[in-house]
Amino acid sequence: MAKKNIAKTMLSVSGIVILAKILGFIKQMITANAFGATIQTDLISISEGLIANTDYLLVQALSTAFIPIYIAAKAKGDKEAKGFVSNTIKIFFVVTLGISLVFFVFSPFIARLLAPTYSAELSGELAKYIRIISPILILIVELAVFNALLKANESFVPGELVGFNQSVILIALVYLIGSIYGPDTLVFAYFTYAVFNLVFLMIFSRKYWRIDRGNPFVDENVKQLLKMMGPLILGYSMIFVNQQVDKIIVSGLGEGTVTAMNYAAVLSNFVSTFIGSICGVLFTYIAKNISEEKDGDAADLTITAVIQIGTILLPVSILVMLNAKDIVTIVFGRGKFGTSAIENCSMALIGYGLLFVPYLVRELFSRFQYAYKDSKKPMINSSISIVVNIVLSIALSKIMGVLGVTLATSISVFVCAALNIWTSKKRNAELRLHGMSKYIFRWTQGVAICIAFSLLGQNMLAKAHVLIRFAAITVLSLGIYAIILYPVIKSLLNKLLRKA
Repeated sequence: MAKKNIAKTMLSVSGIVILAKILGFIKQMITANAFGATIQTDLISISEGLIANTDYLLVQALSTAFIPIYIAAKAKGDKEAKGFVSNTIKIFFVVTLGISLVFFVFSPFIARLLAPTYSAELSGELAKYIRIISPILILIVELAVFNALLKANESFVPGELVGFNQSVILIALVYLIGSIYGPDTLVFAYFTYAVFNLVFLMIFSRKYWRIDRGNPFVDENVKQLLKMMGPLILGYSMIFVNQQVDKIIVSGLGEGTVTAMNYAAVLSNFVSTFIGSICGVLFTYIAKNISEEKDGDAADLTITAVIQIGTILLPVSILVMLNAKDIVTIVFGRGKFGTSAIENCSMALIGYGLLFVPYLVRELFSRFQYAYKDSKKPMINSSISIVVNIVLSIALSKIMGVLGVTLATSISVFVCAALNIWTSKKRNAELRLHGMSKYIFRWTQGVAICIAFSLLGQNMLAKAHVLIRFAAITVLSLGIYAIILYPVIKSLLNKLLRKA
């Protein structure tokens, strides 16, 4: 690897992700202002959530298994690599077509399962949206094949532009037809950007794929893909079940609560998507190191990334949790997004704010094991954490409402992160965590500063405009934090660049 390769790629990806997420915020502000948090937006959110969660299950399993197998196939020749891609495209078209038909046929039953507290009329409306949206699954999963193909060839930017394209299309449609079709505009936009992004990635990856005739199941690479995907799908199925349980719980907490929680997830995803994108870049290089039997380099790169990125995420997590209401008010608090929606969204965001650092650890150490083509242990770890999540969601929602549901999510991510560290160390003994201990004191100082400035700022600037208050708290907190952690950030960044 060239010395600056990882750093350059990470900077490019980070820039695109930040741009896409800023535009995503604008998109959510516009949709919240235009459509608010109503029972109709809840229906659309639940139906889209079904497809999104199924998409997450298939896409994550597919992408994770595809990359290391494709890299190995490409090393054997262009013909084998393109044949593997062709067979993957064909198999997943059939699979997603079958799942979409199941959703379409059984939509009334699925609607009652997803929202058991809804009346017969509302359940019928939900079933209608499920039928309309279900074919989108085919487009999204095929899109994921081309995205994984680009990543395996170290082309990361086109895949990150998908979110940017999505936001642009939705904003345009809200302004063009939102006043005519109301919240149903969101459904039309879902179809539009799925088609656009699929064509977009097919064009960018055109030199890496073709469609061949023949039975895809005789391809040994496909057999290996499906074998590796088995445990991954089981693990992601547990995530799917968990997300649906959360939706069922929240759907009984009052009108608009599902939508409010989704908007909190949007804010949280600004950070978690950034983390996932960076981990996706690192995964390619970790997998290459392992394929070249450079286990020490793979371990060192993983630990360095955890410390470096974790140092950046700590203050973000504190500021989000302690200033959640200000954040929600700034982003969504206008138009039809009223006081109740702001309160519910703020509570949900507090719970999500705790998960950023554990999410980083979970994702990096999961991918570390995937690079060894071990999908079984991460699946077991994920399943354990999801059982914890479901139990805590049910228990805490009765005490804390929507905050309890999102807090349970964060706790389960922490559990999974700890388990992934343990199983990763068993896979590679060169993973040494004791080097983190020398940073604990500075991390503690930085966190204390963020807490102090948040509490003081909320008290002393209580009558100030919400934007001024949050800006002052953020600038002062991050400024002092950066001064305290500067030696850590500088030394670790230099180390990361050397390892690149």
